[in-house]
Amino acid sequence: VQHCETKKIFIKKILDVYNIDIYEYLYNNYIVGTPKIIDYCEDDNQLIVIEEYISGYSLQDIIQHSSLSVSDILNYMLDLCNVLNDLHSANPAIIHRDIKPSNVIITNYNHAVLLDFNAAKFFSNQSKEDTVLLGTQGYAAPEQYGFGSSSPQTDIYSLGIVLKEMVASLPTPCNLFNPIIDKCIQFNPSERYKTVHE
Repeated sequence: VQHCETKKIFIKKILDVYNIDIYEYLYNNYIVGTPKIIDYCEDDNQLIVIEEYISGYSLQDIIQHSSLSVSDILNYMLDLCNVLNDLHSANPAIIHRDIKPSNVIITNYNHAVLLDFNAAKFFSNQSKEDTVLLGTQGYAAPEQYGFGSSSPQTDIYSLGIVLKEMVASLPTPCNLFNPIIDKCIQFNPSERYKTVHE
């Protein structure tokens, strides 16, 4: 969508699945590496969100064209870890729950930006398992299929899968990241990294 007066371009989303508290938090607490929430309102069981338009290419496209280098992977992983560190540092922690290459935009300045917070939720250590199965098959952690409740380790799992895909797209094989990938994608959350900082 375009602002009538400034002519600036924004993204308008109409969501059926969402947590309004997440969008309220992101609106009031901008997190570098995510699109800025300009406005949001609830109408007839839908959430209308106006957010910053991020120019660039999806990480999925970049992976498919095998146009990554090892230094790109390092930079994008650091960007995503910084975003997740800020999300997980919220009180309570925000779990994104849908990290995948199509939800990451690589900007013209070669930075990774994390999009799409409609599956996100606040961490609760009260719940034994996730009540609603959200996320994307292949990237969602086992606990998103009823094997426990989402936690920061849920995002770490998905990040490990994204890292694995980036590494697999490299023109020449690279084993540098294998120990990190293996630890991220353990079935049992307690065997993964405790934090993205780690």
